[in-house]
Parts: sequence; C-alpha cells; structure tokens
Amino acid sequence: MYQEVLKQLNFITLEIEKLVNKITTNKYNPFYYHGALPQFYLWVLYLTGLLLFAYYIPTVDNAYLSKKMVNAWTSVDYITKTLPFGAIFRGMHRYAGDAMVITIILHMIRVWFTDRYRQYRWVQWTSGVLLLVLVLFIGQTGYYLVWDDRSLILTRMTVSSLTYLPVIGEPIKHWFLNGDLISNLTMSNFLFIHIGLSFSLLSFLWIHYVRMTRPVLTPPPAINYILVALVLLVVFIYPINSGQMADLNHQPTSFDIDWFFLFPYWLMAKVNMGVYWLFMLAGVVALTVVPWFVRSKPVEAAEVVTNKCTGCSLCYRDCPWQAIEMVPAPPTSRFKLLATVKPYRCTGCGVCVGACAFDAIDVPDLPDAKVLDQIKGLVGAT
Repeated sequence: MYQEVLKQLNFITLEIEKLVNKITTNKYNPFYYHGALPQFYLWVLYLTGLLLFAYYIPTVDNAYLSKKMVNAWTSVDYITKTLPFGAIFRGMHRYAGDAMVITIILHMIRVWFTDRYRQYRWVQWTSGVLLLVLVLFIGQTGYYLVWDDRSLILTRMTVSSLTYLPVIGEPIKHWFLNGDLISNLTMSNFLFIHIGLSFSLLSFLWIHYVRMTRPVLTPPPAINYILVALVLLVVFIYPINSGQMADLNHQPTSFDIDWFFLFPYWLMAKVNMGVYWLFMLAGVVALTVVPWFVRSKPVEAAEVVTNKCTGCSLCYRDCPWQAIEMVPAPPTSRFKLLATVKPYRCTGCGVCVGACAFDAIDVPDLPDAKVLDQIKGLVGAT
C-alpha cells in the first residue's frame, strides 16, 4: 500500500517537472536544483547577516529608556530607519531565512517521494534532518537579537521550557542566559549562538555531501537572480518593523508569530511543557530513524560483466554514490583495470548502465536493453 502511494506521488511530481520543463527548459527547471536552493539562500543569509553585524550592538541595558541610548533595539532601529538600504538588508535577511526553510522542506518532500532517503543514502537524510533542526533554532535566536517585546517573551518562554527539564534543565538555562538572569551577557551569548551555529552549518553540509560524487552546490545564475528578486519583492510588499523596546520590568502577553521559525512557541502556549517536549523530541526522532523502518523490495545491486569490461572507468566516474571501484585486472586480461560494485552502496539507480559504452554492467531489475528501449520510446514520443 505504501509503495503504491509513493509511486503515485512520484508520478505526480514527475508530471509537474515535465510541465515546468516546457516553460523553463531542463537547464533552468528548479526541480533539478531542489537541494541547491536552500544552500543559495544560506549564502544570502551569510552576506546580509555580516552587513547587519557591522552595526549591531549586543546589549540590553535600558535602565533609563533613553531614546539616545545605544543597545540591541536602538541599533536595529538605526539599521532599519537610518542606515542607507539597511531596511532592505534586514528584510532580505529575514525573508531569506523563511525561504530557506521552505526550500528545505520541499527538498525533503522531493527526496521522500523519489524514495532516496534509505539504505546507503541514510547519511544524507539524517544529516538533512539535523540541518533543518539547526536552521530552525538559528532562526529563533535571530528573533531574540531584535530585543523588542517579542524577543523578551520568547526568551522568557524558552527559559520556562528549559527549567521544566529534569537534571539538565538548569545547566542549559544558565548557558542560554549566560548567567542566572537576563543581562548584557545574555545578548552577547545570543549573538555568539546565532553566528557560531550559522557557520557550523558548513560542517553538517560537508557530512550531507560526503557520500555524493557530484553534488549540485548552486543553481544556474538565472535561477539565483530570480530567487533574490522573489525575496526583494516580499521585502517591499511586507517591510520589516520592530515592536516596542523590551522592558525587563514589563511582561508582554502576545506577539506576532513567524510560522516558519516560531511555531514551537505557539505549541508551547497551547499545551503543557511535558506534552510540548514529548511532541518536539518525538518529531525529530521520527524523522531521523524513518529510513530504517520503511520497508520495500530489496535493491538488486549492479553487476559487472567481466568479459566485456574495458576498465574505462566511465561507470566509476558517473556513479552518484561511490558504489563502483576500479581495481587491478587479472593478469590474463588485456586491460589494466576492472570495475567492481560495492553492493552495500549500490542503490540500483541504473546510472552506471547508461554510462557504460560496452554493455559491461547491468542492474538485474534494469538491464541495459530495457533502458535502451525506454530511451527510444521517450525520444519517439518527443
């Protein structure tokens, strides 16, 4: 039943891809760069974030509520209202973060529909889940840095949720606040967490790509321009503004919610802390372990036809999953190298079948003759 549903969903996405191909051509079809789209927005976030960092003051001191006082809120207000193009850069930073979450989720859905998250690909899926969790947390810390009423209530809600955890709650709360109470050290800590975790994403991206032979790291320039234009359009339609400066002697009771990053706080306000933590941890664990619980037909690994292999290494270079290795050929062979398949890495995708020019490799479920017939059929249909 599950496999039939998956097959239908995959069919629907392929039909959408064909429709988009008619409009954009294969080269500019965003479906073929769904993994690279969130990474492009990451570069936008890095660039705009560094520009904002140059004018940001990480303090919360508002003892006198002076309009001339320089703290986190006033520095953000200066960036937004006084600094040339500051409002645009701040808006781009905010909406590029939302766009990154959207594209990550679309990427995960596409990988799920095409059944490319299990077996040898579990590393990509698991590291992708961790990347999503990190991106969501980094985005939340960005809201703390504005230090308006919303920042204050989010900080207090976070402290309340951490306090609920037994044993580890208090130490994590102390680390989070950089002390026992909200102070200037707290805001410095928020800035450190926001920037430090942002650059740690690069390490997780390396893990995400380590088993891929030729990962697509960035879309074509034309798609990049469109992605930036879409963010700028949203910036001008929905300009970013801050709330009132946070007052430690005042308790805000409501705030505007960004559903891409702040939905945990909406949930926190609706249920008790025990249910909240159970839901959040169960969601992360479920996404992480799912590759080992979804059953399907075992993959038949590719097989090398030894007497046809010339050692050209075309299959080795084209394999996306490093499942083919070139080894010295037997002394009786007139070629120096011979291709061999690592079954535990093979996903049965058939790329090697299309790469081989000598009919020297087959996938039992996808022989080269069948692949050739399918290609001829597709060519004839066009």
